[in-house]
Amino acid sequence: MTRLHHVSLLTGDATATIHFYTNVLGLRLVKNTVNQENIHVRHLFFGDYQGTPGSVVTFFVIDRLGHRYDGRNQLGGIDLAIPSDSLPFWFERLQQAGCVISEAADRLTLVDPSDTPVRLITFQKTLPDHLTVPNDIPGNRQITGLINVDIPVADHEAEKAFFDAMLGQTAEHEQFKLAAGNTLTLKPSLTHDVKRFGRGSMDHFALTVDHEEALPRLGTIAAQHGYEVEEFADRGWFKSLYVRDPADNRIEFATQAPGFTLDEPLEHLGERLGLPPKFEARRATIESYFKTKGVDFHD
Repeated sequence: MTRLHHVSLLTGDATATIHFYTNVLGLRLVKNTVNQENIHVRHLFFGDYQGTPGSVVTFFVIDRLGHRYDGRNQLGGIDLAIPSDSLPFWFERLQQAGCVISEAADRLTLVDPSDTPVRLITFQKTLPDHLTVPNDIPGNRQITGLINVDIPVADHEAEKAFFDAMLGQTAEHEQFKLAAGNTLTLKPSLTHDVKRFGRGSMDHFALTVDHEEALPRLGTIAAQHGYEVEEFADRGWFKSLYVRDPADNRIEFATQAPGFTLDEPLEHLGERLGLPPKFEARRATIESYFKTKGVDFHD
């Protein structure tokens, strides 16, 4: 069984996003890089201490990014797991940070600086010591990783057929149960006719594959079922396959290895511009461009 690998969203404010996800939620900035499709776009990766697949939330930073309009089949929101007895701790911490919080029996809901819904959901797991981030949040209270992705779609049967083909799994009560307690949840379609990416939009989510050899096999399965195979890509830290689901959402399948220590030592992840080997020759050009934007990647 697979599990979640990461989710990728859009923000227009790198400073506010870094502050919120590191200083408020306590994640680590594990990779401080650029969009490999467009090196003029900054790309931020947050996660546990190692940036373990399944813990990672990423943001493409786009200047002058406008308001989003969530269409009928718009992915959105970030669901993160917190230890089951940590709800009071997080409620107090978020209140002190000035967040507006909605509380339910097993979760807290708030919005990040880009107006992205963030849900902290209790789950019976705590981070092992080697994955905890050294900050003011006790290790047994830290966010343990992604737990769910909501998929609002008009045609649930088409979406079920997609994941049945790609994952070999059948939905139970509109939900796919993945490994490590992760889930994909089909939701009623959003009512808006207009869809426009903007602040807080989710570009895609990624599912983990155990081995690189799974990617061409999944590409073949997708093509056989008539799904659009966008591309195979070597991101350096992992290799990926991108497929469009029936609702035209971008779904990524990504390997676990080699990981974020490919180009940086573990103790210094995210402290400078991180680049996979194939982009290293472009470092000076990238740094020169971002210097004109007031960015030096030493966040």
